[in-house]
Formats: sequence, C-alpha cells, structure tokens
Amino acid sequence: MPPSPQTQFRHAYEPDSPALLQVQPASGVQPVSEKSKESISKFYSALGNPYRRQIVQLLREKRKLGFKELHEALKISVGALYHHLDMLEGIVAQESDRKYVLTDQGRSAIETFSISEEKTAAGSVQGNEETRLGFFSGEILLGRTLMNYLNADPIRSLPLAILIVAFGGWISSQTRLEPLLLFYLTPTSGTVSALFLFMFPIGWLVTFIMADILSTLVFHRKGDDLRLLNATAFAMLPLLIVPGLFSLAQLLSPGGSLGYTAVLLPIFLQAWVVCLLASAVSISKGLKLERAALISLGVVYLNILILLVGLQMGLF
Repeated sequence: MPPSPQTQFRHAYEPDSPALLQVQPASGVQPVSEKSKESISKFYSALGNPYRRQIVQLLREKRKLGFKELHEALKISVGALYHHLDMLEGIVAQESDRKYVLTDQGRSAIETFSISEEKTAAGSVQGNEETRLGFFSGEILLGRTLMNYLNADPIRSLPLAILIVAFGGWISSQTRLEPLLLFYLTPTSGTVSALFLFMFPIGWLVTFIMADILSTLVFHRKGDDLRLLNATAFAMLPLLIVPGLFSLAQLLSPGGSLGYTAVLLPIFLQAWVVCLLASAVSISKGLKLERAALISLGVVYLNILILLVGLQMGLF
C-alpha cells in the first residue's frame, strides 16, 4: 500500500531524509542568517543614539513630520538634527513634500526590535575599546572633544574664539608675518604694523564665510552659524604655531634661521587645519565627516586661488 501524501510530506523533511540532503543552495544566494546579522548590526548602530530613537518614535506616532517640527520636538541644534537624520538613512526618508517618514524597511525593523534590545545593542557598541590610532585621529587631528564642547554652548564659546583671534592678530604683528587667510607670507615693504592686528581676524571671518557658503550651496545645510564661527577660530589654532616658533627662534638666536623646519612645519600645520576645519563643519552643520572634508578642502582651494590672484595683481 503506497504511503499517504501526509506521510510523504513528513518523510521529505526528516533529518535523515535523502531528499533534504540532496538540496543545494542556489548559487550566489546569501544565507538568511548572514543577512539578518548585517541588518541587525545596521539598525542597532543607527538606533544606538537616544535622539535617533526619539526621531523614530515621533515618526511612528505622527506618521509624517517636517524638519521644523522635529527640530522643535528634539530641541537640539540644526546641525545635530541633520547629522542624526543622515545616520538614519534607510530607516527614515524624505518625501517629495520634504516631510520625513519611516521607510518600509525601517518600519518592519522597528516593529521587530524592542527598545530594550536597542539599548543593549547601543551599550555593546559603545563598550568597544577604541584603538590608539582612533583616539589620536579623533582627539588630536579632529579635536573631537573640543569641538563637541564648543558646539554645546556657542554663547559660552564665543569669548574664547575672540580671544584666540585677538591673540593671532597680536602675535602676527609682533613677528611681522603677514597672515593671508590660512597662509603666512613675508610682508611687503611699507606694510603698516597696525594692519597685522586685523589680518588674522579678517582671515577668520572670511574662512567662516567660505565654509558656511559652501555648506549651503553643496549640501543645503543652513543655520548654526555661531557654532561654525566659534569652531573655525579653534580650527585655525595650529596657524599660531608658525609665528610662535618664529618669535621663539628670534628670542633664542637673533638673526638665526629655522632651516627646513620653516618649510616642512607649515605643510603639516595646513593639513592639521584642514582636519580641524572638517571636524568643525561636520559637528556644527551635522554633515558626515567625509562630506565636511570636501567643504574644508574647498575652503583651502579657494584660499590658494585668492593667494595666486593677489600675487598676480601685486597685492601681496
């Protein structure tokens, strides 16, 4: 007597069944478990921040919200909100009416994971030990902690920024080095000493304006100008090392020369300024660091262009 269809079905899925052993996965198909791990890692990383979880919760409740509504609800800076929305790419999307909504992928993932699981994942991510290279690049080259401190309270940071700029003007006048935006030049004959006091502050303002305009034109990021203004002053701090060393060298050895240091040091400091300026734009405007780096490089290229045009016209 032949087995019933139910018996055939049961046999086909028994562990020792030849039918099961002969099944081969299709070529190029990724196992579901690996996809799940990638998806979990992605969403846990994105939702590891309390502000991002709050954005997601607001969109779950309201279905659709504009940027202004999210900004008023979260009470954070414009740049910070832009940054969190960028980090929620794939979970949150912007529709044609410029309102933010949860994507299908984001909605299904959020329904799957509980808030407690998200907090656990965030704790495990933050618990990973940072490498020495990561610490060096984050704290020294990018000034991560310093920039976050400045961004927290721009009114409190403004006097410090003004003090840095004033000191930059004073030390430039003492060493008679002519600061042109992000560069130093040997002054032309007949340059009035009082002019040095104002050239560093003017360079600070022009650098800020260029960074702000490029952020608006390229990535449509507006607002938080005071945060960017303060951070730009701190990003220009390495430039003060040049006149500082020049003044020290003249004090220790009058009439002496810095030799190759005078050539190599400014190159290193320019690279450092580019990194700090990228960090300043990233934190104040809420841009990803790679996008902010493009803005920083754009500012440097505009500096070089202004310098070349000025030299060609005999202005410097």
